[in-house]
Amino acid sequence: MKHLKLATILALVLALVCSLFLSGCNTAEEPAPGGSTSDASGTETNEAQTPAEPDPEDGSNDEYDGPTGEITWCSWGSDAEIQANQKLSEAFMASHPGTTVTLETYNDDYATAVETRFLGGQSPDVIYGHPFTLIKWMQEGMLMDVSDIYEENDFLWDEDHYLTDTYDAFMHDGQYFATVAGADTFVLFYNKTKIEEAGFECPDENTTWEEIIEIAEATTERDADGAPLTMGLSHSYGYYNAFPIIYAHGGSVFDDMINPTEVTFYSPETVEALTFIQDSSNKYDFAPDGTDNTFMTGWFADGAYTFHISGVYDIVYMTGIEDFEWDIAPLPNSMKAKGDTAVLYAGYAVSSQTENPELAKEFILWLTSDEAQMILASTGIFTPANKVAALADETLNIPGAPEHHSLRVKNIPYGQSLQGQVLCWNEMMAVYDVYINQLYNGEITPDDCAKAIQAEWEVLFEEEMNNR
Repeated sequence: MKHLKLATILALVLALVCSLFLSGCNTAEEPAPGGSTSDASGTETNEAQTPAEPDPEDGSNDEYDGPTGEITWCSWGSDAEIQANQKLSEAFMASHPGTTVTLETYNDDYATAVETRFLGGQSPDVIYGHPFTLIKWMQEGMLMDVSDIYEENDFLWDEDHYLTDTYDAFMHDGQYFATVAGADTFVLFYNKTKIEEAGFECPDENTTWEEIIEIAEATTERDADGAPLTMGLSHSYGYYNAFPIIYAHGGSVFDDMINPTEVTFYSPETVEALTFIQDSSNKYDFAPDGTDNTFMTGWFADGAYTFHISGVYDIVYMTGIEDFEWDIAPLPNSMKAKGDTAVLYAGYAVSSQTENPELAKEFILWLTSDEAQMILASTGIFTPANKVAALADETLNIPGAPEHHSLRVKNIPYGQSLQGQVLCWNEMMAVYDVYINQLYNGEITPDDCAKAIQAEWEVLFEEEMNNR
């Protein structure tokens, strides 16, 4: 925004005057990265670590002369996420004198809680969410068009500084409705110790699905009665696990997950992926079937599986593993073209009910800054959209992090949203669950499964399009 550039110019002039004429001038002290400073009262305040000197055009500023007043913002999350969000509020207020930012957390039925506030005319000013969380509110005019943020701040389009590919996830009818917090891709977690002990090379971007099958089979162990002791692949039927496999095979749900015009689920690529999923339990026996599930009480972190497909947000929950070495890799064929990698996006929108829109927009712009994104990155759960924060040593080299931790940033350009931008998404997933359970139990072929899902999804999608 214009006041950021003005503030920077004034600060440079003041610094020059002080250095030339007033060597004793008492200017504001720049905090050391990762250090603490004291405010005027002598109270110690924590500062976010930054990997480089702040860029005056990254959404941060030394002297603030912008909008003031009060705003609220809402989110959900774990204790670590809530603590990070509170730090965000405090850091913003510290660098934006005259502002008050209050965090509200709704962990129970988030969408309903926010809608209730909307209905009462008292929605939070800033709303955190996935695109799927926000789409209804975009369509119904409950969120502000914030395209001016992207138009007025050229630094947001610096591809060396930001993952600009993530922005479109929050577009609707050609307008932007949020700034981006981050994007978490889905990867292949693997037990390095188990794979190497079995005599195989660990997977990388060149590994094939056939090689995954070979390793998974070889590392599945059963007792004399056939009960599994360890298995090659954790359960792969829920859509959070299955869609990454489908995307990596070249399959899809819609022609465009953000602006869909048709259902595209039934395809040779999707059938091939569903065949792999069904065979993993029913043919190769390296993933649990209904009987095996009664024995497999542990999960990847317990050493129960060789492979585990999940979002990179799970990395922070793996860092305490001590019994074996582990790492992450791309799913086979998931870094070839746009759409091969499943990803969850998260961002910050502004309510159309806000009484302080300029401050709310100032806040969601600041949330893209190096300082703010470093605070988000500190949880280990988010992959910031800000590359400076995403690739910082403090982010990637957290204790217990895998060797190829930077993959969580490198595979984002190949991303396709895990969730479709449609209101009927939950109904679609209910249909999916019915047929995928039949696939899991061997009651339906992969081809019939994909065909049945396609047919019922088309009906739901057509109904929604007709009602728009």
